[in-house]
Amino acid sequence: MLVASVVAVICAGGGLAAAQPEDPDAAAGLKKKKKKRWPKPAAGPSVSGGPEVIFTFDDGPHEKYTRRILDALAAHQVQAIFYWVGRRVTHDRPVDRVRKALVARAIREGHLIGNHTVHHVQLCQGEPREAEREIDRNKELLEAHARMPVVLFRVPYGAFCKRLKRMLAERELEHLHWDIDPQEYNGLTSTGTAEHVIGRLKKLEGRAVLLMHDTHAVSARALPIILDWIDKENRRRRAHRERPIRIVTGADLVEERMQSELWSWGAESVRSAEARLGQAPGRLTPGRASPAAVAQHGSAEDVAARP
Repeated sequence: MLVASVVAVICAGGGLAAAQPEDPDAAAGLKKKKKKRWPKPAAGPSVSGGPEVIFTFDDGPHEKYTRRILDALAAHQVQAIFYWVGRRVTHDRPVDRVRKALVARAIREGHLIGNHTVHHVQLCQGEPREAEREIDRNKELLEAHARMPVVLFRVPYGAFCKRLKRMLAERELEHLHWDIDPQEYNGLTSTGTAEHVIGRLKKLEGRAVLLMHDTHAVSARALPIILDWIDKENRRRRAHRERPIRIVTGADLVEERMQSELWSWGAESVRSAEARLGQAPGRLTPGRASPAAVAQHGSAEDVAARP
């Protein structure tokens, strides 16, 4: 965020000197336009009225750390959203086959997959055509392995620009930013990462999207600490009749969108994705018909009976 700073010079003998603007616009009394960012809270307000958190992971799949993160999520029955880069599943080397198997596992266990470009590139710089190729090719790669529509997107580096918004709108992709970023890749220990996240969750009143990375050992070590703390904290809160911390899943977000205009993509984009891939969004959560599938095909029983 850009902050216009003004230096006040303290004069010897007392008093403040006149503030000296750092640029001509400030001198002329003109206000600078704030640099536009993705909206916050990233996933809108709390639906429950209490604290809510969405777990998201970027940059994988990683053959070792993604597996450990999936293990921790499964142990706590938590579903997350993974924003993955296609270069990790492009080839057919042994390591690529392991990563592809992790994509299939994530889908089976009820997680959602999001587009994070093929090579984790800066989409607001360089040639627009190259940016479009990064988005489109990654969507193809992920949908081929996930065997379901990929309608979620997260831009690398959190970049924001008009051309990117246009590209996403044309492709009916929904960007999901973040609210909590411990930046665990910058030398934090697993304990330091967990403490940062827990500190934010203790003060959380609305909804927050948590960003971590499934390509780092520190993330895989910190996640069980965070999840254990949430379980313990929620037991304490319930005992004191306080609102617990609700963990919101990707399927929850889809359901919200079917009931409101919170997100810009809706039933029509889901239906168009179905038509392209021939896969029902009801498979977003194994064993459960999604609201999108019910909206299109009738009751949950109708969806279950559909071949």
